[in-house]
Amino acid sequence: MCRGTTRWWAKAIVLATPGGGGTIGIVGTVDNDRSAVTPGLLIVLVMAVASGLALRFIAMSPMWLDEAISASLAEEARVGWSALVDALRQDGHPPLYYVLLAAWSVLFGASDGALRAFSGMLGVLSIPLTWLIARRYLDTRGCLLVVGVLASSPFAVRYATEVRMYSLLLLLLLVLHLVVVRLWERPSVGRSVALAVTVAALLLTHYWALFAVAVLSVGVAVAWRCDRRRGWHLFCGLVAGWLAFVPWLPVFLDQLAHTGTPWSPAPRPTVVAALTLEAYGGGRGSEALLVVVVLSALVVVGLGSRTNGGRPVLGWTNLRWLQVTTAFGVGTLVVGAGVSLATDTAYQGRYGVFALVPLVLACGVGLRRMTVRASTAGLAVLVLLSGVSVARELSRDRTQVGQISTVVRTQGAPGDVVLFCPDQLAPVGHRLLADRFVTLSYPGLDDGRRVNWVDYVERNRGVDVEMIADAVVTKAVGTTNVWLAWMDGYETFDGQCPQLRLALADRLGQPYKSVYADSDAFYDAANLSRFPGPP
Repeated sequence: MCRGTTRWWAKAIVLATPGGGGTIGIVGTVDNDRSAVTPGLLIVLVMAVASGLALRFIAMSPMWLDEAISASLAEEARVGWSALVDALRQDGHPPLYYVLLAAWSVLFGASDGALRAFSGMLGVLSIPLTWLIARRYLDTRGCLLVVGVLASSPFAVRYATEVRMYSLLLLLLLVLHLVVVRLWERPSVGRSVALAVTVAALLLTHYWALFAVAVLSVGVAVAWRCDRRRGWHLFCGLVAGWLAFVPWLPVFLDQLAHTGTPWSPAPRPTVVAALTLEAYGGGRGSEALLVVVVLSALVVVGLGSRTNGGRPVLGWTNLRWLQVTTAFGVGTLVVGAGVSLATDTAYQGRYGVFALVPLVLACGVGLRRMTVRASTAGLAVLVLLSGVSVARELSRDRTQVGQISTVVRTQGAPGDVVLFCPDQLAPVGHRLLADRFVTLSYPGLDDGRRVNWVDYVERNRGVDVEMIADAVVTKAVGTTNVWLAWMDGYETFDGQCPQLRLALADRLGQPYKSVYADSDAFYDAANLSRFPGPP
């Protein structure tokens, strides 16, 4: 049994022989025939890559909540390590992305465009890494198809335009794939070190990486039992990566006890699947749905067919490397979603990044198993639909606080108080308005540059709205206006923001509603009410 498992594992991740004159094709033969790379395919590929590269640097909306928090945490990282750690104790994330973002901002500035360009750059680097992975297993046409899928991926493009860690995660997952297969092919101390560094970087970028590394650990345990020499190098690299996370463990345990995800309840399994597919398609809308349909069809062809005598037939794929890669990605999502459900923590579609690599590879294989004309047409359809979905998504404002800031700047007087209820609206407002106005967040009445998630539910349940209104009036003495940016319906607040509006009206007089919330046009919608300043 162990010998059979060893052969299975080896076939799954062993690389093409260096210098062999070609790459291993999907039917297990060396393919040097470039005639299948037609001009039509090259034209579609150039369009996919060119549009994908351009779209990775386009974002027309102001930063939304998570992005504004990331920018603030990068500022703390520039101040020093202690300041960043203190801020992350309230935020609930590991530090690596913010350290790298801080270093990037030192070189290129801290504007919205400059900070988003960091994710864009990581997204660009993921394209050649995808090629390096594909060439281990596929012929030239297969590699080009895989690259086209990744370059045009609405998921990859979307998160390359956000000041968040998901482009970094994608890059690290691609590196992890390469590191593992190279270490398996030719074990060495240097490659074990590379595995340790990659694992540590993943763990220090996002806590969902704990699930990914746990699934990887199971595979390493199987490898160690069946091939001691190779398994030992994998084991040492993996353990060293885990150990690198240990110094951060006290902060992680403190976050685990006091932060969590109070902004959303735990999802049902069907919701997990729906959110993940929605993210892969590029968001909501008919175009995104069509992208999901095409992706699903290609995955079915890639995973649901095998080769028999060089011809594809129905049946679970006989590509062992694709089986293992898929098991890793799907296993990570299943374990993570299960833990989320058991611990009542939130799930977001962006966590699907941990299964994006096998999705892209399976789609590439699905296209490769079609005829040359069909695969070219299939990629063209996917690129077209993805481009439309991405364009629609990137053109939609992610937060209405940008519109609110424009009104305040146009109609307000310097020094006016701008209060954001709840505090999840405040980070964007602080970034846009703090240079001329006094920004406050509800209920903490801090400047709102970040959200303090520590014991969030308990804190919000104990808020006295009337006392907060009194404190706001006191802080606003001498100002011309008091602005309230507010929205009802946020988890844990139970109608407090409308109550705050009424409490301020009792003290300052009836407000003028300057902006109405528009949930159809904005992901994070909000109202804006203008009160006269206290006498």
